[in-house]
Amino acid sequence: MTRSFDVRAILTAGVAAMTVTMVAGIAPVAAQTTLRYADYSPNRGIRAEMVEDFLTQIETESDGRIKIERYWAQALLSGTKILEGVRNGVASIGTVTADYTPNDLFAYRVGDLPVRNPHEVAGALALYDLATTNPVLQAEFDRLGVVYIANYSVGPIQMVCNKAELTSVDDFAGKKTRAVGTWSQIYAALGAIQAQVTLSETYQALGSGMIDCSQAYGYTTESYKLYEVATSFTVIDGGTIQANGMVFNKREFQALDPRDQEMIRRLGRELTEEVAAATRARNQDVIARLETGIDGHVLAVHRFDEADLARIDEVSQPFFDAFVKDAAARDIDGAALLADYRAALAAHLETVRP
Repeated sequence: MTRSFDVRAILTAGVAAMTVTMVAGIAPVAAQTTLRYADYSPNRGIRAEMVEDFLTQIETESDGRIKIERYWAQALLSGTKILEGVRNGVASIGTVTADYTPNDLFAYRVGDLPVRNPHEVAGALALYDLATTNPVLQAEFDRLGVVYIANYSVGPIQMVCNKAELTSVDDFAGKKTRAVGTWSQIYAALGAIQAQVTLSETYQALGSGMIDCSQAYGYTTESYKLYEVATSFTVIDGGTIQANGMVFNKREFQALDPRDQEMIRRLGRELTEEVAAATRARNQDVIARLETGIDGHVLAVHRFDEADLARIDEVSQPFFDAFVKDAAARDIDGAALLADYRAALAAHLETVRP
């Protein structure tokens, strides 16, 4: 038997069903994109709190189009694997540190060079500007298959000492000192004896006399309670290690609604400034309280002068030369990149609050 279909009846029934659905208050559900955020640090502290707020803002401002799963403390990827994981789509967004992948993030490492960088906000925004506008850095991120979103500043490197005083660069001579990266070599050039001690071991090393001084920031001096085993703190305000940031898988980013792409870029710029401002406030607060006492521990606070900083600049020059040479081997004008970074930093130092 051949069946006949009344097309008009079918269409009418379809419209009626749609009408009933709308009257019943059931609207079509918008597609939702689920992203995965990976971080090597635990979910605590200034930066973690602000990143959590950043991720929540993305979910809120996307009106439900985006949901983000959080993986803290290397739950999804180790610190050294996050860049690769974001590139390959294991994570959609991740926190990266150039020191973990120095060859991949070579140009971004300009932010880790010993450039005078005394202000957290100025430094963070300078590197952010460079990462989002400089052709060399843009090409680097593009080659890696990621989109740069934000920078994290930790602030200028200072020194905390026990039964020792660093009142000038001359006092580095003979001091057993814990420092990391380029800075350990800079202090060694000034006469310090390098000690292989991790940050988590610093409290015991200072207290036992295994080391005389340790590289520190204001906030780490408090959070690791180093003030309990120290007698002095030296404000150097020379440079910092700040090639730390957040990147997004390029394919996933480009697949987002253009409104969400613009929103994420805007929030990333805001996150960069807010983390830096909060970090600076914390660092400055701790340094001020060290002079009056934290938990009854009062430290002598010293400050390097211009002559000291000029001496640090002098012994730092080989590291700039090496960067320029390595850049040339990669067909990168390292001198121009460094000049652009210095210019951006100088511009922001003119506008930030003390």
